[in-house]
Amino acid sequence: MVKRIVFILITASTFFACKTDDPIIAPPSISLKAGEYTKQGDEIPVGGKIAFGVQANGGGDALTNVRIQRIVNGEATTELDRGIFVEEVDYEFEINAVKSGAQVEEWRFMAMNANRDTATTSLTIYLGEGSAYGSIQHFESIKIGMQDNTEFPHFLDVNTGTTYTNETVAGNEAKIDILAFVYLTGGEWSPTLNCPQYSTAPSYYPILSDWETRNSTLYDYNATDNDLVKLDEFVAAANDSLLVNSYSPGSSSGNCKYCYTGKLVPFKTQQGKYGIIRVIHADTTTDGYMELEIKVQE
Repeated sequence: MVKRIVFILITASTFFACKTDDPIIAPPSISLKAGEYTKQGDEIPVGGKIAFGVQANGGGDALTNVRIQRIVNGEATTELDRGIFVEEVDYEFEINAVKSGAQVEEWRFMAMNANRDTATTSLTIYLGEGSAYGSIQHFESIKIGMQDNTEFPHFLDVNTGTTYTNETVAGNEAKIDILAFVYLTGGEWSPTLNCPQYSTAPSYYPILSDWETRNSTLYDYNATDNDLVKLDEFVAAANDSLLVNSYSPGSSSGNCKYCYTGKLVPFKTQQGKYGIIRVIHADTTTDGYMELEIKVQE
């Protein structure tokens, strides 16, 4: 009996001595850059610029999601919800917004990896004195072709109002914010505003697949569908107040369908500029075109 007990003890000791520790998997991380960016405790007047430099990492797993929320009076508005897949390296980007009229805003930043581990950080900013609404650019008439149109250019740089064809866009891909096409959805042919980064855009413009930079422009489809911006307000807009306040990130997408003649479409570019498009004309055929009037932040 004694020999048997000694053997069992020796065997168990050997087993535990050989067992290796489970590897330690680093958690995800997210942080805000210093410098010229908005920081904790800043006082910013209504309409003033908010800018964050964000650095996120998935840790031991790939980074799969970054989410940014603005919280006012306990209500959270998602300003950005970006699905990604970034392994091993830091994922860095900037986000720009405009200060609301709320006295206090909490901004919350979240990173999640493939293991669904999360990391968060946050800061609080306050309403400053005065108003900082800024000047705008006004492009009275811009024509862009649908996917099969051969008369008009297809790609629009909204910062300058310049349009590009499949040929002239070479070397200018990083400037493009807006494009248009027609497709059948819900039983209707829909004139649609879109952007280079949207997942289905290359199916209408295959050239996009070769672009190194594909910008994202987000359109407020709820404001568009429900005619929340009035024509007289758009006509009267002399600064960016209407442009900023008409756009809601909670109802935005890189694809805005049913952009028929007369529609008013609030948008935000990847560079953080707000604007409103008035659809002067929109065909419902793939070889047609759209004519747009645009007001956008300088």
